Amino acid sequence: MPKPTFTGFTRRRQRGTAATEYIVVSLFLVLVLLTGPNVIKQLMDAFKSAYAAFLYTLSATLF
Repeated sequence: MPKPTFTGFTRRRQRGTAATEYIVVSLFLVLVLLTGPNVIKQLMDAFKSAYAAFLYTLSATLF
């Protein structure tokens, strides 16, 4: 089976696409975090709740 070949143009174009996707996702996350006044507090509460559930599961006995 022949190995597919890629030209320099195709690789360069793929790298540009990845950078564009990264920028779009990063800007979206920053926008969400800055527009909602309680987003960071809600995120921290969710992490605390998940960690508490994780600790409860670890401390539960198997019997």
